[in-house]
Amino acid sequence: MTGRRPPKRRAPKSPVPSTWTSLYGEPQGERRDELAAASTWSTRLVQHDGGQDVIVLPLAPGLAALDEVQVPIADGHSLIADYLNGKLLVVVASGWAQLWEFVPDVRVVPYGGWVVVPAPGGVGSYAASWVSLPPPRLTPSQEQAEGGEWGEEGDDATLVGLQPDSLRVLVSAGALDPRRLYEGLVGRPATCETVAS
Repeated sequence: MTGRRPPKRRAPKSPVPSTWTSLYGEPQGERRDELAAASTWSTRLVQHDGGQDVIVLPLAPGLAALDEVQVPIADGHSLIADYLNGKLLVVVASGWAQLWEFVPDVRVVPYGGWVVVPAPGGVGSYAASWVSLPPPRLTPSQEQAEGGEWGEEGDDATLVGLQPDSLRVLVSAGALDPRRLYEGLVGRPATCETVAS
């Protein structure tokens, strides 16, 4: 006998839960390769035509805010990363633009302003890449079955008259509550006084 002790068995490491920051802070692996190989047709410049708010945050603090308030990664949100400029574009339901008025390094894209978004059906490029994609819009037949509002000829009444490449047609507002994002970024609740009309 040599007097050797058997090696200690190490407990298996528990998996580290994914966070917005770890998944989307900097493109890695296959995602990085896809974005690097993107063509000029991978993104589109579209006009913000109202009906929703587009908030532009610094990328790292924006992702950290999503982690802070524990926004589920699997839920459908409209989040677009601009890795070239270090920005996170968040498309949410309209009515909360004034919430961001005095938050440093945050701006709201005005109606008529222009935004770069991923082309439909793709991941985009380093200039505009999906971080989270909301569920697709319902088709006219699905919307009618749900009791939605459609024009006589089957058009979505909220989209009638819009250009086919307008922001509202290409990107729907996601499920993210702008107040939660504000709370994660600023560190205090969004109060009624904050959102004065």
